[in-house]
Amino acid sequence: MTLSLDDVRNKRFRMTRRSGYEVIEVDEFVDQVEVSFEQLTEENQNLKKQLEALQATAPEPPAATPVPAPPSTSGAETIVVTTGAEASTAVVRLVAMSTEQAERLVVEATDEANEIKEKAAASAHEVTSDAQARADRLVAEAQQTAERVRAEAQGRADSLDAEVATRRVALLDALNSERDALQLAVGELRSFENSFRANLTGELRQHISALEAGHAQPAKVPALASDTDAAAGTGTASVGTSSADAANDSADSVFPGEDPAQNAGAETADQGSETPRLDALLGDR
Repeated sequence: MTLSLDDVRNKRFRMTRRSGYEVIEVDEFVDQVEVSFEQLTEENQNLKKQLEALQATAPEPPAATPVPAPPSTSGAETIVVTTGAEASTAVVRLVAMSTEQAERLVVEATDEANEIKEKAAASAHEVTSDAQARADRLVAEAQQTAERVRAEAQGRADSLDAEVATRRVALLDALNSERDALQLAVGELRSFENSFRANLTGELRQHISALEAGHAQPAKVPALASDTDAAAGTGTASVGTSSADAANDSADSVFPGEDPAQNAGAETADQGSETPRLDALLGDR
């Protein structure tokens, strides 16, 4: 198929989505081909005018003889131009030169188009390879990051569990030590109260016995005191009663600030305990 100047001007290329020709390069090449074809068209028109003028001046135009064209390359179309026998040698040479130039332009255009296709294919392959390599690298980096984050989280969780276990053991040890210390202190308080109560009870009993066995009445009795025996007996009884009351007051004042009724109730309720007052104190707390 022979290309005309209008075919070159109206040629449009389809665009591909991922890869294709450079639009600027294709447009520049088409412009160059358009200029070349326009020049060739003008030269052919001039040559045709010259041929018509020569044919008009010739008496009888002989049959047209084909001008041999140079061998064409693969993929290029051969342009055939015929001239009359009376055409001048210069005209024939011009026609041959224009034909060769046209064929050379077609061959160059084909070669350049093939080169552009090869470059575009190579560029597309390179872009695809780079994109695949980048995608693989991103996937590998994402996997490494996820693995590192998971390992850090697991290590942090294990460390936190170990710290919690250590603190729990330390707290239990501290509570056990405090409990043992409190039990020891309570035991010491119970022993102290028991010893203090026993010593005080013994001492009070000694005082009571001494008061009961003693004679508070002087040897020399006044006349007024010896008037009646009843008065003397009553006085003796009063002395014994006063001694008993003093002993009770001394026992009640062992722990000052406590209510005697509460002490009596605590002693009645805790008759089976050796330290009723300490038990009552611990119960209030």
